[in-house]
Amino acid sequence: MDRLKELQLLFLEDNEEFATNTAKLFNIYFKKVFICKSVKEALLTYKENRIDVIISDIKVEGKNGLEFIQEVRKSDNECIIAVLSAYKDEEYLLRAIPLNLISYELKPIRYDDLILLLKKISFKLPPRENVPLRKELLYNFSTKELLLHDKPIRLTKKEALFIELLIKENAKPISSERVQRDIWESRVMSDAAIKNMIFRLRKKVGLDFISTLQGVGYRLLEPISF
Repeated sequence: MDRLKELQLLFLEDNEEFATNTAKLFNIYFKKVFICKSVKEALLTYKENRIDVIISDIKVEGKNGLEFIQEVRKSDNECIIAVLSAYKDEEYLLRAIPLNLISYELKPIRYDDLILLLKKISFKLPPRENVPLRKELLYNFSTKELLLHDKPIRLTKKEALFIELLIKENAKPISSERVQRDIWESRVMSDAAIKNMIFRLRKKVGLDFISTLQGVGYRLLEPISF
């Protein structure tokens, strides 16, 4: 589960003692853990940070955590989401089905079952290997480099994050707003700055592998077959 160290987790839980104790375990495995006690706080945290994984309770401070997940799913189908709740009512289970959850766990949860949940999350991640972007052009997740005819091309941190976001979404376009949120961490950047980064990438490689969709966003020129 070492790859979880690359990910940021949002943990929505209003029981302070349970949240604190469980987060101690999560902090061992994840790069960063955001603990939220309300749906409002969770939405704000999600919008202002790059969140890779969400683990959410259902009833938090009088509101329904599923509403938070539904809001996330309006724009993000790739975020890995699990429910950790004491509620197993059929109503909640039926509402959870279309939300593309990786798991619906019941509290109280044993340590072994919590570790199994983390393993499920880890297994959900795409394999870390050389990913083909075009003929003779690969991206290496381990070294954060492009390989053109097996020759490494060094990348900046933001360039690598941008390529990984393109790979994650594959054929789906990513908007400038998404690039700002996930790569510039919500700092306002001009479209010109993003275009300049893409221009430098194309120049480094010497061939085009990024498609620009006017008024929509960016995606890989050739979809990846995993």
